[in-house]
Order: sequence, then C-alpha cells, then structure tokens
Amino acid sequence: MSFTKKILMSMILGIITGVIINIFFVESIFISFVIENILATIGDLFLILLKMIVLPLIFVSVISGMISINDTSKLGRLGTKTIGMYLLTTAIATSLAVIFASFIIFDTQKVPMENNNITFESVDNNENAFLSFFPSNFFASLAEGNVIQVLVFALILGFAASMIKKDIPNFVNFINELNGIFTKLILMIINLAPIAVACILIDTFAALGIEVLIPLIKYFVLVIVVLLAHFFITYSSLIYFFSDLEIKVFYQKIKSIIIFTFSTSSSNASIPYTLKEVTSKYGVDKSYASFSVPLGATINMDGTAIMQGCATFFLAAYYGINLDFSDILTIIFTATIASIGTAGIPSAGIIMLSLILVEIGIPTEGIALLLGVDRLLDMIRTSVNVAGDTCITCIIASSENLIDNDKYHSV
Repeated sequence: MSFTKKILMSMILGIITGVIINIFFVESIFISFVIENILATIGDLFLILLKMIVLPLIFVSVISGMISINDTSKLGRLGTKTIGMYLLTTAIATSLAVIFASFIIFDTQKVPMENNNITFESVDNNENAFLSFFPSNFFASLAEGNVIQVLVFALILGFAASMIKKDIPNFVNFINELNGIFTKLILMIINLAPIAVACILIDTFAALGIEVLIPLIKYFVLVIVVLLAHFFITYSSLIYFFSDLEIKVFYQKIKSIIIFTFSTSSSNASIPYTLKEVTSKYGVDKSYASFSVPLGATINMDGTAIMQGCATFFLAAYYGINLDFSDILTIIFTATIASIGTAGIPSAGIIMLSLILVEIGIPTEGIALLLGVDRLLDMIRTSVNVAGDTCITCIIASSENLIDNDKYHSV
C-alpha cells in the first residue's frame, strides 16, 4: 500500500472514530483518559519531531542549495520572482474572499457569543517590518523559532559561501553531508505519520464533534468554497499562463501533500515533507526548492488570507457594520500584508485576524465566535497554503530551467 493511501485511511479512520466518540462516549472517563494521555501525546510528539527538524533543515538545506547554484546572478532574480508571485497569489486569494463574501447574507442571530478569554499580543505599528526579517542575534532567532530570520541568515551565509566555495571544500562537504543526514531523519519521522495522523484526528473530532458547525454553517461553507475556488482556478490559471507545465499532472501529484498538511495544520511542520515531495515527485532542483518552500511556508498564506477576508465580512454582519469600498480595499491590503507575518503554526491566522478587525473598526472580541470551527478550517486552509507554495515553486523553477520536466510529467 502506498504512503498516500496509508495516510488517507488513517484520516478516514481518525475522523469517523472521533465523531463516534463525540456522539456516544464523550462522558466516558476511560475514553477521555486514552485520548488525552495517549492519543494526544502521540500526535503532539509527531508534530514536535517535525518542528524539531524544521529550523536545522532550513538552515542547512538553504546553504547547500545556494552553494550548488553556479550562477550567483540567478539568486537575486529567483528571490524577486518568488516573493512577487507569493504576494500576487495572496492578493488574489483575499480578493476572491471579499468578492464571494459580499454576496452572502449571514444569519448571525443564532450565533451565540461565547465567554472565551482571548488575548492578543500588542503590535508595534512603528516597527519596521522589513528590518524585522533580519536577526540581530542568530542564536536567539533559533531559540525563538523565528523561521524567517533563520531563513534570511541562511541566505546571507549561503550567498557568501557560494562566492568562495572553491576555497572552502571542507565546509561545502560538511554542509552537504549534514544535509544528507537531515534528509534521512525526515524520512524516519514521516514514516510515523499514518499512526500520528489517526491520533491527531481522533483527538480533534472527539472534542469538536459536528454540532459546532450548525450556527456558523454559512461562514464555514463560504470559506470552504473560496478555498476550493482558489485551489483549482487560481493555481491552474497561474500554471497555464506562467509555465509550460501540465496542469493535470500538478493536481495528480499534489494529493499526498494535501493529505499530509491537512493533518498537521502547520505550514512550518509540513516543510520537510513538502520539500521532499517537491524535489522527488515534481523534479524541482533542490537548490531552489530549499529556498522557495521554507519562504512560502513563512510568507505565502493564501488559505489564511481567505479565512481572514471571509471572517471580516461575517463579523461585520454580526455587529451590524456596513463595509464601504475603502474598507474592502483595506481588507485586501491588510490581509495580504498580515499573511506575511502569520506564523506557520496551527490557528495563527485567527490571531492575525485581529489586525484587520482593528483597521476596520470591528470589535476583536468577535473572534471568539469563530473559534469553534477554526480548528477544522485550519486543517483545510493549511493544505491550500502549502499547495500554493508547491505551485509557485514549480512555476518559478520552470521559468529558470530548474525543474526536471521528465520527472514532473511522469505519473
């Protein structure tokens, strides 16, 4: 049985078991003990192991990739094209959310306001967002898990090393060998995925059940519809207009990535697996994929931007606030920029939503309304986030002849 089928069966088993437990055994002390102390521990351990390898993997693989690029003039061009395309897709995602949401009349009278205590970290509006990408202390960035600062430092170090690589053969060999060790470690961790995925989904659906969807069904369905529209229409259009790659092949091979990221709900935790799939299945040169995939997991949050756009319209309806054209432009701009600063961890997007609500003048307390369904939506939008990373990586790699077309088109 293929790895993808194992993951898919684990997902189905986990969801069905979780829903059954929520309906029939939610009050069982023994079942609760098993879920909280065994299943949740297995699931959390899997995510911890993935996150454990993320920063070392990014640091080593980016340096290794940059050293392997012989033409250093390519580096600046690759970075500009990749970041530009990531921002474009996020802007399109937010625009789609705004367009779809503007046609929906939300029934908010049946939605109860829960007494959830939510705290948001204060945002310093005077902070220079560009400067925040650069670490003043690299080891502090490692300790804090700041992915983008580790990525930037790796890029700078890799660029410097690539300019003198003939003089540092021992360093080059060390980085390449360490990269090989991390690759093997990734495969070892990912082999645990089928068991861990089942445990994660049992824990999630046993706690949430289905009844949380009923009051927020219009909002939930809206977000799903926009996510699917963006996934199929936007990405296929980008592949068609910006590359010579087969659209059908892209969607055939994306299934395993979608299934894996659905279960982790974390773009960052999915980096090792996404990187492996992009290079092995799509044929993207590892020198570029090592840069594009971690960068996308950090700044490309299409699914998160869609949720934020839909949620803003929903909460505006709840509080009786009419959004004018300037508010809509503010939503698109703020959601696009906020998605860059959204951490690639579960439910981080719901916290960044507070930035948009403050700009529009919507009470941030309304976020409590969305928490019941956000865990389920988080799984789906994370899959769209990572699908976007994969799509852009393939497109830019194709434009720079950094993709093996035979491997890409082999099914």
